[in-house]
Amino acid sequence: MNRKRHNSDLKWKSVARKTLVIFFLLIGCTIHVTFANTDMQSLISSWFDTNTDESVKTMEEELNRVKQQQLERLQMEIRSQMDTVDQELQILLDQQIMERSSELEQYADEIIQDIEISPNNINQELQIEMDAIIIQAKDDMDLLRKNNSIQNDNIIESEKD
Repeated sequence: MNRKRHNSDLKWKSVARKTLVIFFLLIGCTIHVTFANTDMQSLISSWFDTNTDESVKTMEEELNRVKQQQLERLQMEIRSQMDTVDQELQILLDQQIMERSSELEQYADEIIQDIEISPNNINQELQIEMDAIIIQAKDDMDLLRKNNSIQNDNIIESEKD
């Protein structure tokens, strides 16, 4: 009986060992699959981040290059248009100068035609101016005489007192 019991203990131990081995294998495989899945996710995530960074960097470089080209194109176009406007402005300015000069010449010609200088005109104008000066001088002298007589009267009165 001892032997049977010993065999049965051995069988049980063998089954227990086999069960433990299978159990650990299952746990190991499960852990391996879990870690492999995690490793795959981190590998994919890392790859995606790297490619995203490279893509963004490439895109920024390309956009900067295109932006620089467009800025140069705009500058060239602005310079071209400024040159054109400058030429048009110079033409307009020259035309305006010619027109204004012509108008001034015509106006001066009209004034020259209207001017009549003769000794009679000058003499008459001078006579009028001289008369006005003489009248003003007489008025000033009369005023002086009145002021002087008032002062003399005041002095005489003050001497009498």
